[in-house]
Amino acid sequence: MKILLLFCLLFSTLFSDTLESLLNEYETTTENSLQTVDEKLGHVFIYSQKEIRLMQYNKLSDILKELPLFTLNKNRYGVSNPSVAGSKTMVSGFFRFFINDHEISSVHTKSPFINWGDLPLDFIDHVEIYYGESSFALGNDSGIYFIRLYTKEATKVNGGKVTSTLSNEGSNSFGVTYSSLLVNDWSYLIYLNKTKTEDESYYKNKKLYNSGERRYLFLDVKNDSTNINFGYTDLTKDNYMGLSKDVAPDDGEITSKDYFLTVSKYFSQDNSVKGIVSIEQNKRKYSETNSEKIALIPFGFSAYNNITQFNEDLEFTKINAYLSKTFQYGKNTLLTALSFENKKYDVKSRSIVNSGTFINVGAYNDFDKESVRSLLLQDDYKVADDLILIGNAKIDQYKRSGFLKDTTTQLYRVGTIYTPLENFGLKSFYTQTTVPQHFYNIDFALPTNKNLKEQKYEFYTIEAVFATDKSKIGLTYDHVNIKDFIYLAPVGFVNVDHTIKTDGLILDYEYTFSSQDKFHLNYYVSTLSEAANNSKKGGYLKYMGEYGQFEYFSSLIYKSDYSYNDLKISAAYDFSLGTTYHITKNLSVSLKGENLFDKSTQSLFIDASTNSDFAFDDYGRNVNMTLKWLF
Repeated sequence: MKILLLFCLLFSTLFSDTLESLLNEYETTTENSLQTVDEKLGHVFIYSQKEIRLMQYNKLSDILKELPLFTLNKNRYGVSNPSVAGSKTMVSGFFRFFINDHEISSVHTKSPFINWGDLPLDFIDHVEIYYGESSFALGNDSGIYFIRLYTKEATKVNGGKVTSTLSNEGSNSFGVTYSSLLVNDWSYLIYLNKTKTEDESYYKNKKLYNSGERRYLFLDVKNDSTNINFGYTDLTKDNYMGLSKDVAPDDGEITSKDYFLTVSKYFSQDNSVKGIVSIEQNKRKYSETNSEKIALIPFGFSAYNNITQFNEDLEFTKINAYLSKTFQYGKNTLLTALSFENKKYDVKSRSIVNSGTFINVGAYNDFDKESVRSLLLQDDYKVADDLILIGNAKIDQYKRSGFLKDTTTQLYRVGTIYTPLENFGLKSFYTQTTVPQHFYNIDFALPTNKNLKEQKYEFYTIEAVFATDKSKIGLTYDHVNIKDFIYLAPVGFVNVDHTIKTDGLILDYEYTFSSQDKFHLNYYVSTLSEAANNSKKGGYLKYMGEYGQFEYFSSLIYKSDYSYNDLKISAAYDFSLGTTYHITKNLSVSLKGENLFDKSTQSLFIDASTNSDFAFDDYGRNVNMTLKWLF
């Protein structure tokens, strides 16, 4: 299989321009997204504005839970967190998440999901999700999945919208979007939202609290060459299971505030020179009280084995600068870029109560600063109108404080885009990349060995697409080798001492009955060299359409069953159904039922008080109603 893939890498290719002409039908499906989609970033899933509206994807997690090759699980803090097929992850650090040009990922964990995973999509135009190393062209941190949200254009909307959602659980959301044109070709869009979530469940007759409140503010000011974005979100929620040994803490709360400011600008008339500068700060507090003790990995081998209270106040800051230049010469398109990123981790306070004694523990280690300097190079060589070769190289230089060593990593990728027929195309990549250790890994590393190695990824991917006027079918295969994988063992993060191997195959089929109705099928299977502790197969069926003043959809998301130790985890069948009625041109009401079979995915956890594993539903049945008013 590797020989076949390398053969395809040498002799098959694709490119966004040729792929766009190949799949004319794709333009109708994706609407405006083809203006931004970059086929060279990887294998892409696109959610158009029309599909977001018809399917009633109210928040980002509605999309994430159906994507292939991973499962959206709930972690011990009650936060939805994606895990790669076959594995269960407490906090995912291999996703890169952008709103327009700004990457929103925690400095501490590299995960965006505690603050942004449930981001409402009222002000989002379309979503692009790439599988493949994205940092080659964008200068961001390395990763495997790359999620990009593009906000609506004020020049196209130029008005306001009010959205209000009520749920049978007692949850509610209220959001306002407004955009307008200004003088001298400037425009702005502003979005405000407040969301309240009610979520309670039981474990061994003990109530687990996971309710919370989120607020969002986003401002986009732009003209033809400059884009200024300001974003803010704050969260106050219960800590769910938290760090309690008996799963049910007596009390606990998480608060998190995050804001960013990004300015991106084109410095030439042909948009060949682009610069981006940004600053982001996150303030997070955590508190927990539990008479049945709290399990803290950093103190697992110390005398602090009777912890009943834990409090911390943390602050994270990230500054980023990026400058790129695109050249055209002959049959080559060359992208060069420089990137600089500086991160700071500040422990304002961290304390425990152990055996009734208050102890100020402070920072877990002296690794609290990191700067990354990157040099990027990408070359697209147009061998023929239907064949393009892609080469990427990136050098990352890491400067770190404290005991962790400075390192320099080299990332490479070669790829091809090939469209031999008008309705058939191939895309393939071979990539060598790394996913470095981050502050969270080091904080919760095995206390006797905090010098974790960076993770090394090698993967081959190939995708084939065939399209007709009404249908499109795609097949994607990937093979991944991971060395020094960072794994959260019960005693802390450790590097796995052998190479982990995984294979995945995705079948994707769309059929458009008319301009109003579409059917979508997706199915995937994966294999893993390790013992699986999550679903390895899954897929979905979706049907969406509109008739007169009505819009409607139905979907079924499937995740396979699996066994772990003595546990047998049932398959998930998340069936959802919804409709929208447009009362007038500017007023609509929507009704949506989610997980109507009450067969959600389940997450694995451990009860440290009994040293036993158990599975818990990730979400329940829910019915909500949404009113939208345009003005």
